[in-house]
Amino acid sequence: MKEKEIFRKFMLAGHGRCFRLLEHHQEEYKDLILYGCLHDISFDLQCEGSRSCFMYNLVLEYENYQEFLNPAIKKFLSDDVDTDWHLMHHLLDLLELFAYDNHDASAEQALKDKYQQMYEIIMMRRHSLYVHELLQNFELLCVCLMQNSDFNSALQIFQDIGAYFLKKKHVPDEDLYFRFESFWFWTKKKYPVRSLYQKLRNVAEASREIRCFQRVMCRPEKKIKFRKRPQKSEIIPPDPETERTSAMIILKNHYDEDALEMLIKYYHPEDKNILLENLNHVIINRETFLGWHSITIEILNQAEKNISFPDDALFWIYENSQCSCCRRDAVEIMKNRHILTNSIIEECHLDASPDIRTLTEKIF
Repeated sequence: MKEKEIFRKFMLAGHGRCFRLLEHHQEEYKDLILYGCLHDISFDLQCEGSRSCFMYNLVLEYENYQEFLNPAIKKFLSDDVDTDWHLMHHLLDLLELFAYDNHDASAEQALKDKYQQMYEIIMMRRHSLYVHELLQNFELLCVCLMQNSDFNSALQIFQDIGAYFLKKKHVPDEDLYFRFESFWFWTKKKYPVRSLYQKLRNVAEASREIRCFQRVMCRPEKKIKFRKRPQKSEIIPPDPETERTSAMIILKNHYDEDALEMLIKYYHPEDKNILLENLNHVIINRETFLGWHSITIEILNQAEKNISFPDDALFWIYENSQCSCCRRDAVEIMKNRHILTNSIIEECHLDASPDIRTLTEKIF
C-alpha cells in the first residue's frame, strides 16, 4: 500500500497515527487533508459524532490554516449543505471550532451568514420535503449559535423561531415543537429551567414572537409509560461444536465472512492460526456495516469474556477498523490486558474518538 493510501486509510478512521505520518509529508498529504475538511468522513455520524475536531487539529499542524478554512467556508455557504444533514453536521462542527476555539472572525461570520441565509428560506417557502430537511439543518445551526452566545443573543434566536411559529400558525403546536425539540433540549441543558422560563416571562409582554415561542416550547414534560414486552418462545440454540467444525471445513477451502464470524463465536485456542490467517483476507469496506464490521464486533464479544482469545485479533481491530466505537472497545480490552504499547498510547492521545482519548489520558 502506497504512503498516501495508508494516510487516507488512517485519516478516514480518525486514527491518531495521522499526526505522526503528517510530520514530514505536509505538502504531499495536503489534498487529503482538504478532502477531510470538505466531506463528512465519519463511519457512523450518529454513533461516533463527526470527525471535525480531528480534522481541525490536523489542519492546525499547517502554518497557514486558511488554505483549508476558506474552502470550507465557501462550501458551507453554498446550497449543497442546506439539506445534507451529514455534510452540515461536519462543516458546522468544523467552523464552530475555528470560530470559538481558534477565535477566527471569518468562521464566526460564516456561521451568522448561514443562519440568516437559511432563516430567510424557511420564512419564505411553503412546507415541503426540501424545507423539512432544511429545518433539520437550521436547528443544528441554532444549537451551535445558542451554545456559543450569551442570553441576549440566544433571545434573538428565540424571537426568530417565534416569528416562524406565527407565520406557520395553521400548523399544530405539537408539530412546531417537534421541529425545534432538539434545540430546546440543548437550551435547557445550558440554562437552568426555572431561570430560563422566568427570563422568557420577563420579555414576553413586549414581544409577540417570544409569547408564541413560549406557548409552543414551554410545556410540561410527558412521562413515558413503558409497556411490558411479550415473552418470546424458546429458541433451541445451535450446537457449538457442530458450528465450529462447519466453519473450519469452509475456511480450510476458501475464505468466507460468515464462516469466520462463526469460528470466532465458537473459538477454541487451537483455532488461533486459522483465525489470524483468515483475518488477513477480510476486506474493509466503509460502505457497509455487514461483513467486516460483524467480524470486529464478534471479536470484541469473545475477547471480553475469553482471556485466551488472541491479542493479535485486538491489534488487528485497532489497525484496521474504520469504526471508532469498535476501536475504542478494542483499546479498552487491550488496556485491561496490559498489552498497550507506548506508540499506541501516544496515538490514542490524538485519536478522533474522545472516548479513546479519555481511556488513555492517564497513561504517561
